[in-house]
Amino acid sequence: MKTAHFLSKDVTTSQNLATAGLDYTTVIARDRKVEMILFHFSAAVSETVTITLDSGNGANYDTILQEVVLIAETDFVYRPQGELNIKSGDAIKLECTNTGGAGTCYATIKTSEM
Repeated sequence: MKTAHFLSKDVTTSQNLATAGLDYTTVIARDRKVEMILFHFSAAVSETVTITLDSGNGANYDTILQEVVLIAETDFVYRPQGELNIKSGDAIKLECTNTGGAGTCYATIKTSEM
């Protein structure tokens, strides 16, 4: 029997890459399932995007979920392979370099209730 997952409110952030790279961490207050993480850019960028699970069990358990080098891209979507269940106290860290020095990075974390 499948269990219904109800979408939670999106977590969003943005960063003007002309001033700094994106370095955003959100701590998860309740158990959640990560559905997807979306990056959209106001212009085509060539940057490195990193998504990390910052474990509530300590730095020894932190895991890079995805690191990708974008070349002249305006969008990137991360979808976990299988289920990505995170516990209260874990955090999701989003990073994007600003080597190109132009454009704005918009990021959205979509989760559902477990």
